[in-house]
Order: sequence, then C-alpha cells, then structure tokens
Amino acid sequence: MMPAALRVEGLSKTYGRLRALEPLTLDIPGGAVFALLGSNGAGKSTFMKSVLTLVRPDSGTALIGGVDSRIPASREHVRYLPEIIRFPGNLTPSVMHGMLLRVRGRGTQADLMERCEQLSCTELANRPFSKMSRGQVQRTALALAFAGEPGMLFLDEPSNGLDPEARIELRTMVREQATRGSTIVINSHLLGEVEAVCGMAAFMKRGAVVASGELSALVRHTGRARIETPSPVEMASFLRRSDLEVFECDHGIEATVSEEAFPGFVALAAGSGIPFTSVEMRRESLEDLFVRLAGGGAA
Repeated sequence: MMPAALRVEGLSKTYGRLRALEPLTLDIPGGAVFALLGSNGAGKSTFMKSVLTLVRPDSGTALIGGVDSRIPASREHVRYLPEIIRFPGNLTPSVMHGMLLRVRGRGTQADLMERCEQLSCTELANRPFSKMSRGQVQRTALALAFAGEPGMLFLDEPSNGLDPEARIELRTMVREQATRGSTIVINSHLLGEVEAVCGMAAFMKRGAVVASGELSALVRHTGRARIETPSPVEMASFLRRSDLEVFECDHGIEATVSEEAFPGFVALAAGSGIPFTSVEMRRESLEDLFVRLAGGGAA
C-alpha cells in the first residue's frame, strides 16, 4: 500500500453546542478512491472543509502529502468540488479555467477541453453559466476540477444533478485518474456509485469514524448460503429434510448456514443429485454495510 496521501490525527470541530466532528484519526493512502459514507449531518462535509482549512478545526492536524494542511503549499495540487457550487453567471467555463490557471500556476486550456470531451460537454465551454441547466453546470464544474493533473481531489456529492450518462462518464474519469496516481475522496449518498469506483471507505456517524478500510475487508457474511439452481422447489425440499432453514428466492434458494458449516452444506447439496450452477456464502452489500455501520441518523 502506498504511503498516506492524507493523514488526520485528532481532528475535531464544534459549532456552538453541536459537535460536528469528534476527535478522529484517519489515513488515506495515495492513489486510493476513498468514500466518506454516513447519514446527513454525520460530519462528512465538515471533515473535508476542516482538512482543507475552509473551516478552522478546534483541534488536531491534517497532513497532505506529509505537509501540514494549514500551510498553503500543501494544497498546491489539491482540488475541491463542494456539494453546492455557484459560478458568476456572466462567466464561461473557459474564462473560469483561465482564472484558475493563474492560481494553479500550471496547465493549459487544452486540459479543460480534454475533460469536457470526457464529460460530453465541449459545447458548454464557451457558454455563460447563467445559460446552463443544473446538470450542465455540474458537468463543467467537474471538468474544471479534473482539468490538468490534480494530485488529490475532494468531491462532495459529485453526481448532483447528473443524468445517468454523465454519471457513467464520471465513474470512468474517476477510475482513470486514480490509475494516474491521484487520490480521490468522495462524499456521496449514491451507494451504487460508490460501490462502482471506491475500494476503501470511512463510515461516519455523529461526527466520528466508526469503521474504515478496504470495503472487501469490512463486509461480513450474512449467515446465509445461496444456491443457484433450476429446481429450487426440489432443492429446498431436500435441504429441509436436514433441518435447515431454507428460503426460495430468484433463480435458487438461500439457507441459514454458518461459515464453519459451509463446507458440509456444499457436500450436502452436491449429494442431492439436484442440478445447480453455483453455491456461495452471501456477503453484505454496501447498503447492508452502511446500515450496520452508519445507519441510525446523525446528532
């Protein structure tokens, strides 16, 4: 695993009596596509803003590439796309990008056009923002965020307002950018989108990180085994004779089986003489994992 692109230690934030962030510690490795998951008010956006010093945390430190995030140089190659973004209506994405280039100190207008092409919005590059729909603004905002070679991207609900085609294009762009070495942190309520691009996540609840790591390591077996079979009624009847709890489902059956008992369950099914195409222990979906770790709302 690559060294941490972001290392947070003891970061906390309060707004009056509201504890938006409990002191939390989190490492995000370089090159990861990392999701922040939690209910509304769990602290995900506050976490991003605190790391980027858009709000001043009460305690703790955030190191971006080993440099304290309070030092402007740490954010030289960092991009941030907020959940709600508003551009001056009279400006165009092309003009806006020219202004950003002066701040970034590198890049060309061709960088913007490359991203606009990926997001199917090249015709919008010279259109005033005031003449765009919500989805068109979001497409061009994403093009502006990804233009050039950002080292790290913080994307807060990046799919807001996008149609299905644009969401597919965004997923492709995120994956490609990660292969180029960028670290991408995504806050999204669209679990299907997260599952498609993110390999790691932190689950937040009431301002605290309750679990983090590789998604594949966080999911659990559900305690059920699934058999795909063209004869579900016969298979269910056979297994019930062994006092198993069996449920019929689409294209097969499920049975309550522990991980330890799974090898014996496979042998039992194989000895039934009933045809089946697959047998596996069911694992949690990302939705199951979210409900278990971050469900229940926020403070």
